[in-house]
Amino acid sequence: MAEHTPEDKAARAAILERGCSTPIKTATGVWVRCGSRIKSRCESCAELYRGDWAAIARSGVFDGPVDQYRFYLLTLTAPSFGRVHRVPREGGQQGRCGCGVTHTTKDAALRGMPLNRATYDYAGQVAWNRDAGVLWDRTRRRLRDRWESVEYFIVREWQDRGVLHVHAIVRIARGEAPAAIELRDAARTAVAVSKVDGSVVEWGAQAQCDAFRANGDGAKTIWYISKALNYVLKDVATDADDVPVAVWRHQVALGDAARRMRCGVDCVPQDCSSLVHQRYGSRSQVVSASRRTKYRSGWSFTGLTRTVQRRLRREWWESQQAEAGADTSAVSPAPLEDLAARSRRELVARGWAAP
Repeated sequence: MAEHTPEDKAARAAILERGCSTPIKTATGVWVRCGSRIKSRCESCAELYRGDWAAIARSGVFDGPVDQYRFYLLTLTAPSFGRVHRVPREGGQQGRCGCGVTHTTKDAALRGMPLNRATYDYAGQVAWNRDAGVLWDRTRRRLRDRWESVEYFIVREWQDRGVLHVHAIVRIARGEAPAAIELRDAARTAVAVSKVDGSVVEWGAQAQCDAFRANGDGAKTIWYISKALNYVLKDVATDADDVPVAVWRHQVALGDAARRMRCGVDCVPQDCSSLVHQRYGSRSQVVSASRRTKYRSGWSFTGLTRTVQRRLRREWWESQQAEAGADTSAVSPAPLEDLAARSRRELVARGWAAP
């Protein structure tokens, strides 16, 4: 959107000064942060996003009567959609890959790439990404059927092969807290049915659950939380400097499968503008937490949410501007709910993919 006045330039400059690299002007003429969660697109907004969720994560561990609860880090993965290259990570054990080569960390870009793209189930993988939210909802319900006090904080990570898996910090009252292996098995064996095509959706065989104490080994608790939150800023693209052609071909094939996939019961893929078709099938939020209700505490003991954080941030900013006698009508410190939604619609209209 073109700038026509000195006020326009000043408002945009104010957002740039606060670190956002790509401010957005809404239809109402207000400049807002881009709100991207991807560090490579906007480091400032991604860090703000991470910081908000970090505070929420910590509030569900440290801001309440932690001695009354037991905490777990639960990891759930997607099923296999075809054999892929096995490449060790830094410090990991080397092993012979299915391609016949013993890979080293120098082959990191090949990690998760299909051994045979012709037989790899790309359609199945993007459909699983699409239905992963339904599967987690069924998993959440199953856990609460067994342990009524379950609350959670969840991070969805992109694996190298372009499929989601889940890291969830789970809190359960000590009076009914199960062994970690029991919680793992209850979650891993949950099954859902796709609302789009009626297919069965389930987790992969690989799952892990570790228990930890918030008021015991504090450093370990922080490490668990940091481990989950570090995945927030990742993009789907590989981090390798020298990207093999096989990686780009794999991502193109995933993108093509996602564009052909039905994202809803009434979806006509070639006419559908849903961003699900641009996200390898994913429709889930990257980070979320259980909410407070009339009968439940929710994840945050203090009721902290991103809406509350944005409101407090805006109130603080406006108070600072008022003390300085500045005009706040043309610039916003952070995207409010309605402004953010409008901004993303404008991005889509321009042909850009909103993060």
